[in-house]
Order: sequence, then structure tokens, then C-alpha cells
Amino acid sequence: MLSGIWMLFLLLTACGSSSTEEEPQTPQKPKEKSVLKIYLFAPESPIITRANTGSVDAVAAEKEIHTIDVWVFEHESPNKKVSYIHLNDVSFSGQKVITMDISDEFANLAQKPRVDIYVAANKESCGLNALDGNTTLTQLKEACIGSANFGINPLQSEVPTTGLPMSGLLENQIISGIAPVYTATDNNVKLVRAVSKEQFVFSKSTNGAPTITNLSISLDANVLPKQEYLFLEGVYPTYKSHVKLTGTDDYETAATLVQNNAPDIKSCDDPAAYIYTSETGQAYEDKINTGISENKLSRLGQFYFRESDSQLTGTISYTLGTSPNTTNKSKPFTMAAAGDFTRNHTWIVYGYFLGSGELILNIVNVKDWTTDSENPEVYNW
Repeated sequence: MLSGIWMLFLLLTACGSSSTEEEPQTPQKPKEKSVLKIYLFAPESPIITRANTGSVDAVAAEKEIHTIDVWVFEHESPNKKVSYIHLNDVSFSGQKVITMDISDEFANLAQKPRVDIYVAANKESCGLNALDGNTTLTQLKEACIGSANFGINPLQSEVPTTGLPMSGLLENQIISGIAPVYTATDNNVKLVRAVSKEQFVFSKSTNGAPTITNLSISLDANVLPKQEYLFLEGVYPTYKSHVKLTGTDDYETAATLVQNNAPDIKSCDDPAAYIYTSETGQAYEDKINTGISENKLSRLGQFYFRESDSQLTGTISYTLGTSPNTTNKSKPFTMAAAGDFTRNHTWIVYGYFLGSGELILNIVNVKDWTTDSENPEVYNW
């Protein structure tokens, strides 16, 4: 009897011991988030259109980046968004790597689809704040810089505090890499400023040039469109113009850029020394800016405009002499052939007066488009 009770006690003890002992658990390593890397490029030395004045650094102002937005879509299925990111305070020049989260579904695809990459910088400066993570590819393609931004009303003569709008696009790009880090092509998405610049510079000879007053500068009607697309179609080297035209009222009316100015046009011994010869775009800008800083040239206006598929033309009017012996004069200017006033271009109208008093114009396209892939510093900048 005792042996039976003892056996029962041993059995119960064994069962209790088995129920309280557990196998040690190995902690699970959290799964790494899959990411996609995008390479951006913004030139470190943009062609500048004004001399440094006081505390304003012209190069810094022209190239400043405040915000970046990047959208990635599948190339063959454009309604499928792969990733989106918005970044604040991302000032940079040269190359920058953007790391974007991607879904496990996309990361787990054995064969990653090719992608299209859209990048906008400083979109806030052109009224496109609403572009965000919910924006579709169709909406991006239709996004326009409207009539209130970089047109003739109001005139934009300084770099906005939000920076100049820029955009970049790469299509049909291969995705490479090993989980969890993938790369959307080894190519840079090159940021191009979505505005062009026009400026007017004057001088007169110290040898007998007359008094010049009431100087006005105007653009002809219908040379600037009311709106243009933020993103270009296709790749940059083949680009001509991509303005938004939808009806009969797609151009702004004539604009007065300078009104009845009585400028203190600077004098120099040799005004013709400042005409364009064969130097590079930046070298000519430097020559102009040096003349301004040395009080040998006067700049009456520089303006940031939307691009145009029309021929840019206008008139400079002025009065020669002093009362009662005055003469009203005018001189037309033609900036480029139709479709050549495109984003990222700089145009200069340089006018100078010699002893005869007639205005002589030298019109310069400072920077043309280039396909120089070996030197990204001069690529469309």
C-alpha cells in the first residue's frame, strides 16, 4: 500500500516538473526595411546673372535648394507608385543620395520592373505646393507653373526665398542591388532650373555720349505663355519646349519691364569692350558683373521668366538730349528664334551709346543646351 502511494507521489512530482520547465527562446532579429537609392545631381557652379552685392552671394542664391520631392513609378504600369519622399532643408550641390522606403511586395519581386523617376526641387516657389505623396503620374505630367509665377505679372527680379524651381526626370531605369538595399540606376537625375533669365545692361562712352532719359523696356504681346509644365517630356538633350497650350488665350499680353527710368547710365572709355566675343557663358557673365562692380556698366533689370515656344521680342525706348532739344528714340530687340527661350537659358541685351547717341545692341544667348555627359557641371546649367 505504501509503495503504491509512493509511486503516485513520484508520478505527480514528475508531471509538475515537466509543466514548469520551458525551452529557452532565441530572440528574433527584426526584418530590415527594404529601401531604394536615388542619385541626384545639382551643379556646384551655376552660371550667375548678377554681381555679388553686399551680403548676397550670387552663386549661393542661384543654386540654393530648400526642398526635394521624389516620385518613383513603374515604367510599364505608370499608375503603380513605387515610392515617394519629401525632404526639407536639404541644401546641397554636386551629387546627393536619396534613400526611399519601398514595399515588401515590390522588394520581393524576383524581376524588378523598370521605373520612372520624377524629382522637383523648390516646388513651393512656383505654386505647386499641393504635389505630394497622393499625386498621380498623370497629375505630375500635367503640373504647370501658372500665370502668377515667373511671368510678367508680377515680375520676378530676385531669387525667391524658397529658391528657384527645378526639376529632373529619368525614365525607363533599371533597378539593381541586393536585398534590402536597391538602386534605381547608376545615373544621376540632373536638376534643371525651370525658369530662364533675361537681363538688360547699358553703358555710354565718356567721349561725347548725350544725356539719356525716360528709358523704358517692354516685351511684345504674346511672347510668354501663361503657364508651362514643370517637367519636361523625354530627355533633356532632345528638348526644345514644353509649354502648356490649351486654347486661344494662352499667352500673356505685352509687359513693361522698365518704365520711364531716368537711369544714371555709367560711362566708360570703351563700351564696346563689353560686347560678347567667343568666351564661355560664365566668362561673359563675369565680364559683365565686373563692369557693374567697377561702375562702368548699369543693369536696369534682370528677370526670371517661364520658358516660351514663341519668339521673344520687345522694344527699348529712350529720350536723347536735354529740354528743349530732345529726341525720342526706340530700338527693337529679338532674343531668339521661336522655341529657343527655354528653361535654364540666360539671355543678355547689352546696349551702349557712343558719340552719335544711337543705341547699339549686342544680344547674347549666354548658355546653350549641351549633351556633355562627361562634365555634369555644364550639363544644361
